[in-house]
Amino acid sequence: MSDDLLAIIKKSKAENTEKKGADKKDIWLIFTMGNKADGNNSYAIPADCVKEILRDATVFPLPFVPAYVNGVLNRYGDPYVVIDTSVLEGKDAQHSFLFIVLNDESHTCLRITDVKDFFSASEKDIVHFTEAEMSDYYEGTLKINGEEVFVLKVQAIIEKVGKEIAAA
Repeated sequence: MSDDLLAIIKKSKAENTEKKGADKKDIWLIFTMGNKADGNNSYAIPADCVKEILRDATVFPLPFVPAYVNGVLNRYGDPYVVIDTSVLEGKDAQHSFLFIVLNDESHTCLRITDVKDFFSASEKDIVHFTEAEMSDYYEGTLKINGEEVFVLKVQAIIEKVGKEIAAA
């Protein structure tokens, strides 16, 4: 699955380079988070924020961390913090074993329910939230096949986790 993801990202970057002067389109990973009772909402993050998608990894719980931090998982000998954004939003914890490993220095994973699709969209396609609707965790929405998909502010989530774990 990771090789397919990398191939899609490379193809997208090559196509964007060829379209000089045209509106640059990015590839977005569309996925679901949450339990069926919560409505399995769809979310999007830029595909270049994704290092890998892991399935069936063991999560080792940690003491004295916020409830939305499920623990750590072992990825090639390195610990990665597992965040359940459903709990961060005040919903029930997810019970899935599918994770997005983020492509940054934070060593962070997001627990997700399912990978839905890859979607090509430009920055102008995002409907940004107004000041009144402003959210700590969402940049706005993308309309994909008639469905509103929340665009996650990945960096804001990582910063919140970092601050709260450091304070614990």
